[in-house]
Amino acid sequence: MQFQDFSISPSDKLFTLTIKKELKNGNTGRTKHFSAAHREKQQWLAAIPQGSVVTAQGVQMTLGQFYHEVLLEDVLAQRVGLVIERVLGPRQRLWDHDSTLRGAKELVDSLVTYGILQDDNAKHVSWCLGVQDSDDKENGPYVRIHFFGSQG
Repeated sequence: MQFQDFSISPSDKLFTLTIKKELKNGNTGRTKHFSAAHREKQQWLAAIPQGSVVTAQGVQMTLGQFYHEVLLEDVLAQRVGLVIERVLGPRQRLWDHDSTLRGAKELVDSLVTYGILQDDNAKHVSWCLGVQDSDDKENGPYVRIHFFGSQG
């Protein structure tokens, strides 16, 4: 996909997954030692099953229900675009824009391990954006992952 082909339409939205876990900014640096990244991925894998889903039609369900009843215990069958939305908690501040995606690597890897995404390469995820929301601090921190159908 090239930039001139890029657009997001609300009608392309498939569903939103909400996970009650704080997104870390990944500012600790990436080294050859993977223990911190591995630990972060394990924490995401523990949090994902407690997630909730809202479909494009507004139907709310647990991730378990969605996985069994909608995905039929299989990975997404189409190419998607992702919007990773960090929702701030009390006393948290907005980050630099690049930190949101840097902190989401283990989250996206965990979506593959959990079985929602087949892979996180360009064949299956055509784009990924990071955004932040400071309007729900009393219920944060948490993360919303918006899944959009993607042709490109």
